[in-house]
Amino acid sequence: MLGWIGQLLGGAADLPAGVPAEWAKALDAQLSPIEKRKGVRAGFARDAMRFVLHGDSVAVLQEAAQNDEICAGLGLAGYVVDEKQAAAQRTGLYGMFESVPAEPMLRWAQLLAAALKPQHWGAMLRIAGNAEWAEALLLHDSGRRVNVWGGDAPVASGVTAAGLERLLDAAGVAPSAVVAAVFGTPIDSTYSQAEVRAKIFATVRDYSEAVVRHRDTVRPLLAATGTHQRRHMLNMLAALNDAALREFVGEVADFATSSSKQARAAAEPLVLRCAEAAIEPLKALATNGKPEQRQHALRLLWTLAGKRDDEPLRAFARTTAAADKAATVQALVQEWDAAVDDHASMDAYEYDVPEIASWVVAATPAFDAALQRVWSEINTSIERSNKQAREHYERGKAQGHNWRLHQEPEFSSSDLANLRTYLAGAQPRWRGEHRQRHVYWQHAGPALQKLAGDAATTPVALAKLLSYFGLLKDSDRTPNYVAVNAFNALHRATGKPTLLELAKLLEPFGIDANGVLGAYCYGWNAVLAKDWPNDAVWPFFAHHLEVLEQRLRATSGHDYSFDRKGLFRAVATFPIPPNSVINAIFDLALGTAKSERAPAQAALANLPGKETRIVAALEDGKSEVRAVAAQWLHALRHEPAVAALEAAVAKEKHDIAKGAMLDALQALGRPVERYLDRDKLAAEARKALSKDSPKDLAWFPWSALPAVRWADTGEAVPDEVLRWLLVQAVKQKSPEPNAVLRKYCGMFAPREREALGQWVLETWMAEDVRPIAPDAAMKQAQAHAQSMHGFMKSHPQYYKDDPNFGKSVEELVAAYLPGFLRQPAGSAIGSKGLLAVAAACACERAAAPTARYLKEYYGTRAAQGKALIAMLAWIEHPSATQLMLSIGSRFRTKSFQEEATRQAEALADRKGWTLAELADRTMPSAGFDESGELELSYGERAFVAKLMPDFKIELFNPDGKKIANLPEPRMDDDAERAKDAKKALSNAKKEIKNIVALQTDRLYEALCTERDWPAEDWARYLNRHPVVRRLCQRLIWCVVESGKTLATFRPLDDGSLTDVDDNAIDLPADARVRIAHDSNLDAETVARWQQHLLDYEVKPLFQQLGKGTYALPENRRKDTAIVDFEGHLIEAFALRGRALKLGYTRGAAEDGGWFHVYEKRFPTLGLSAVIEFTGNPLPEENRTVALLKLSFSPAGQDGWQRGELALEDVPSVLLSECYNDLRLIAADGSGYDKDWQKKSEY
Repeated sequence: MLGWIGQLLGGAADLPAGVPAEWAKALDAQLSPIEKRKGVRAGFARDAMRFVLHGDSVAVLQEAAQNDEICAGLGLAGYVVDEKQAAAQRTGLYGMFESVPAEPMLRWAQLLAAALKPQHWGAMLRIAGNAEWAEALLLHDSGRRVNVWGGDAPVASGVTAAGLERLLDAAGVAPSAVVAAVFGTPIDSTYSQAEVRAKIFATVRDYSEAVVRHRDTVRPLLAATGTHQRRHMLNMLAALNDAALREFVGEVADFATSSSKQARAAAEPLVLRCAEAAIEPLKALATNGKPEQRQHALRLLWTLAGKRDDEPLRAFARTTAAADKAATVQALVQEWDAAVDDHASMDAYEYDVPEIASWVVAATPAFDAALQRVWSEINTSIERSNKQAREHYERGKAQGHNWRLHQEPEFSSSDLANLRTYLAGAQPRWRGEHRQRHVYWQHAGPALQKLAGDAATTPVALAKLLSYFGLLKDSDRTPNYVAVNAFNALHRATGKPTLLELAKLLEPFGIDANGVLGAYCYGWNAVLAKDWPNDAVWPFFAHHLEVLEQRLRATSGHDYSFDRKGLFRAVATFPIPPNSVINAIFDLALGTAKSERAPAQAALANLPGKETRIVAALEDGKSEVRAVAAQWLHALRHEPAVAALEAAVAKEKHDIAKGAMLDALQALGRPVERYLDRDKLAAEARKALSKDSPKDLAWFPWSALPAVRWADTGEAVPDEVLRWLLVQAVKQKSPEPNAVLRKYCGMFAPREREALGQWVLETWMAEDVRPIAPDAAMKQAQAHAQSMHGFMKSHPQYYKDDPNFGKSVEELVAAYLPGFLRQPAGSAIGSKGLLAVAAACACERAAAPTARYLKEYYGTRAAQGKALIAMLAWIEHPSATQLMLSIGSRFRTKSFQEEATRQAEALADRKGWTLAELADRTMPSAGFDESGELELSYGERAFVAKLMPDFKIELFNPDGKKIANLPEPRMDDDAERAKDAKKALSNAKKEIKNIVALQTDRLYEALCTERDWPAEDWARYLNRHPVVRRLCQRLIWCVVESGKTLATFRPLDDGSLTDVDDNAIDLPADARVRIAHDSNLDAETVARWQQHLLDYEVKPLFQQLGKGTYALPENRRKDTAIVDFEGHLIEAFALRGRALKLGYTRGAAEDGGWFHVYEKRFPTLGLSAVIEFTGNPLPEENRTVALLKLSFSPAGQDGWQRGELALEDVPSVLLSECYNDLRLIAADGSGYDKDWQKKSEY
């Protein structure tokens, strides 16, 4: 029986004592294939066997340590072709781990360790006695390969802790060495490979017993303080069984009450697992710990009491909290009184757990027809792809290439018959063969996503079809991109399935609750159920609450695509947030992580009594927590918090927190000056300035600071007060002024306040873009010129179209130098807080330089641009507000658009207006009054500027005579007022052009979005506005009620209204007014108004009538895109020119530097119109491209994350206008071409 092994060992007839023959055979199966790899000598496997079994041929260790191929052959590195076979081989080796003698198993481990030495990611755990072989053994047993990323977490299959200790003893190493290493190895990052390997040990079946056995070694290690190390310790403790975990209950209690919110979040579920054992340690902390520890300990005791229904424990917690000296601890009693109890919250979670009644898909005529269409679409797609492949092959052949021609076979009638049989059967999963996945993805994917919107499709039918085509799940056992889009489309069309129904549906296909959660929280492209109603979502999370809790408390992860905001979105869908996650979410909602703070607060929106806990946080020991609590109360407008805010602000020493508290009080209607003492301001400023000034202000020209006086007394504002305000603003690191700064600046004399704000703004911008020194610029230009000259000389074919091609080095230096001279030397972003002073002080002059800066530096100074936009939102002048609104609508940079929209929404909220009302009520007038006149005073005499119908400005002297320019002031004129008059006239001329352009765009957006105004607002803000009234006179308006047009009219020069028959009309007080459109007028009315405009020689502001309308066909209402112009060819520059003229901006560049869309934002609706085409690289080339589709997506989404609205959900006028945009763009091209895919490929 052992003849083969005897031959292998060179005549040794017997195996070493105790070594099973089957293990030797498994060892041979591991080693023999290695010799087939390049660079591995013949006979290596034989020598390696002799070393492992007998200790001979020790030289193989050095050989393994010098050859990467041996490491790969052992399965420690690289990819494995047949993972199932590799796993079976490992089972053969480690299934007998306990029965193989220590010596040969140790030598096998040493061989593995030697093979790892050439790898960058070799041994990571710090195991005493240089026992790296133990880590190598764990890696090999789990199948973890050191240079392969992703996949499931590795799990040990046969190695045991006891067996490892046996090997450690044989090697003369302490038995506790591995346990000490997996807890004690330093972990310095979230993605530590050492941690991954430590976790493999946590999967051995006797892990808990080993840790308990060496608890005295582990316990001191748990005192580590580093953030990543603490997180790792808690992960290792979480892997213990409950009995073993209770051995460390004291340490767990310390973690759960520590100052680290990450540690608390991870430790809280461990406390709950320890249950009764945790009570005494928590009681000790609740009475003897620091205030923050006492607070957290009592919260945990209260939670334990609720879960155990332990009234005495609840009484202890309440009594202890009430008697505590710290206000934050005492506030727990109010928090508990206000909170909903466990039973009440669970009562809100009543839901039915669905079951799949049948997996048989009924062959209805409607579904059969839909299936035939899918089949036809798939084969048509394959046929088209094959044709393109043949054409590509022929072109290559003509050029001398010998490419392989691949033709994908179409699906046959027998394939369709097999599919029908499968659908009609009771088996959920398709057990047949699959083609290569890209075939299904490319050809079946689009057809299935379209089928999902068909009323005949059921969730079961869709799941089985996706399974048949291999498009249901990814390798990580989450629903893939096609499946997610398909189920989203199905839910949009039918309201089915709910997320819990979908989870039940996916279980037989190997997708569990974690997989569904991963798709719900996916951060890269299609997101499952993101826009589903709450009732269709929360039952899934209630049913799988432990999965949600685990992810919420996880402080790290290796999945780059997992978006934690989805977790908060999930909690927000509950009728009441689950008690088990409230503590963890509150920590984040009041925490320092800004990215999670807002979504965490939103997740708690439905929590009764949350305000009590927020108010208690005003007493927190950390100033940032106090500031966040005040900001949250500000947003909630929680009136009962006034007393607590007043008490907190009276003793607050930290300026940022104090400012947030004053902001909250002001929002709650309390005058801020009540809490400020101007008399003490100078002394406080001197005291504060005695400390070091922020290094970010080292550049600031203090000596040039303008002088400012108090408005009420006329006395000079002390220089130290101005300095203090600027220093505090920089320390706050925000361009948004708080209540303290706004109030003090509001006390300055207006003229000097505005001058200070403008000086600060312009000084900051000048510093931010201060160019590098000329000599440095020259050196960089010379180096670049030398480099480019060399490239052009060695590779002329790539530069033949470059205007600098053929120039000498000196000529290139001259060409490049101006660009380097404009290059900023550094950045002033560290002092962006100065912009808060500008925001609190500046006025109408701030908009122009800000607009110039954004236009010039949008591509290189993103952070600075966002800071300036935030500043604009706080400048109390229409020009600043309108600039911000225009950036939100039309600016070319998406991040600027999003910041401007966010700031505009916040400003509207502060004023109690809608976004549209904000735009109406802040329209600048360039200084003109309702009659269109601007008085320009020289003191005793005044000139008048009049705004003409064509928006030109004419000047008249005091006698009413027309003059060309304002004269120089006379001796009896006020020279200062004359100077101001000239400045006002100059500004008015500049502003008028901008106002007309911006308000024309706004009125067109109002047409598209079908906005209507109350008659009174329309008259006040539009028809009586000196500039906008003239725009309104070039449009036809209608009175609407419940979407129906009751009357039409046009405003006249004198403010009166006329109908199409020249009859005067009056608007009823309760009328609603809207811009007329073809879609809400009959053809006769449209024709008559067009004639009216011709008769009176009125040039329409834009073409609102006569373009015709796009009527959405009934059978396309559920569609998410208009594809009427798919395949229409156009030159890329013609597309760009027309799209930009129509108000679209270029989409973001995606993979490979290509962009594929133009989009137009409609901020008041919160959506964007998206025109998609085949794409163009950056920098752009004037190549032939093809139009693809028009769709509409929520604002702020782009690329893979862009979701598409059903066309029926888009306002009809907007749909019609954007359809006409696409039609006009298509008309600039050559029309449809059946070979558009070929002609538009790169």
